[in-house]
Amino acid sequence: EGLPESKCRCSCLSRDAAMNLILLSDEEEEALAEEGSGSLLLPPEDRRARHIVTVLRPEPGATVRLGLIGGGIGRARVAILEGGAVRLEPLPEAPRLRSAPPGPEPPRIEVLLAMPRPKVMMRLWAVLAQLGVRRVVLINAYRVEKAYFSSQAVDRAKYLPELLDGLEQAVCTRLPEVRVEMRFKPFVEDTLDGLSPRGEVLRLLCHPGEDSQRIGEAVAGAARAASASAASPGERLPRPRGVLLAVGPEGGWVDFELQLLRSRGFKQVTMGPRVLTTETAVCSLVTLAADALAQLQQEEQQERRLPAADVADPEAKQGGDADTATSSRRPQAPEP
Repeated sequence: EGLPESKCRCSCLSRDAAMNLILLSDEEEEALAEEGSGSLLLPPEDRRARHIVTVLRPEPGATVRLGLIGGGIGRARVAILEGGAVRLEPLPEAPRLRSAPPGPEPPRIEVLLAMPRPKVMMRLWAVLAQLGVRRVVLINAYRVEKAYFSSQAVDRAKYLPELLDGLEQAVCTRLPEVRVEMRFKPFVEDTLDGLSPRGEVLRLLCHPGEDSQRIGEAVAGAARAASASAASPGERLPRPRGVLLAVGPEGGWVDFELQLLRSRGFKQVTMGPRVLTTETAVCSLVTLAADALAQLQQEEQQERRLPAADVADPEAKQGGDADTATSSRRPQAPEP
C-alpha cells in the first residue's frame, strides 16, 4: 500500500518537503524487482509521484535515486504517465535494493530525551532522522506532563512519515530505533546498560553547571582516558564508539534524576549559559556530538596509517639536524 501519509495538520509540517531520495517499502521493492515484469506504479495522489512530476520533472528515459527502508540505495528508470501517475522500472544491470550498498553510515548518536510537548516532538522527528540519530528514547521525568504520552507524537503511524521525510532529505535509509519509557528509574537502572553499554557508548548528561564540560572536551577526554589505561604503549583500548545524550525537559532535570544519571556513568556537559528551546538544544547537541566522534575517528585513522619506522626508530622523530648527526655515528649494516 506504499508508505504512510501523515494526517498531522500542524502548520509547521509539510508533506511536500525536500525529497532527495525516493524511499520504498519492502513490498514495493519486491514489485520493482519481480523477474520479467518488474515495475512499480505510483498513483497521482502519492506524494512521491507528485514530487517526481512537479519538482524533478524528468526527461524521457531518465533515472531517479531510490532507497529501500533499512536497505541499500540505487537507481530506477522513471516514466510519467497520463494523469500524473509515475512508473518506476529497474535498470537491467543494477542489483536489487536489498543487496545494494547503503549510504554512508553516520556516527553513532543516541538520545535519551525527556518527552517534550507533542507539537515540539512532532517537529523533532524529521530533524532527528536527518541528523542520523541511531536511537531515540522518550522517557518520563518529574517535570514531564503525563498526558504527553497519550498524544500523536508517540503514535508510530503519525511520527513514521516525519522520520521518512528526514531520511529522504538526508539521502539515508536507516530508520532510528524509537522507544517510549514511562518509568525513569527502572529504565536507567535495569535497561540502559543493555542498550548502551558503557564501554562502547559515552554517556553525556546535558545540564548546565560549573563542573560541566563542552561536548568535544568530554569525547576527547574519554579517548585519552582509554589510551592512558592501556597496559603497554602499543596497546589500543576501545575508545567511545558512540555518544548517548541525556536531554532533560524544558524545566530541566530534578536533583534525583541528575544524581541517578551521574551514578550510571553520565558526565555532565553544557553548551554555555544561554537558555535554549528543546528543538535548538537537541539539534545543536547531536551536531556537536557527531562532529566530535567524526574527529576522533579521523585521528584513529591517522594513527593506523603511521609508518612502522616511526614506531620502531624513535630517533627518526628528532628532526633533520639531530637525525643526521645521529646517523653519522650509527654503525652501518653491511650490504648483502
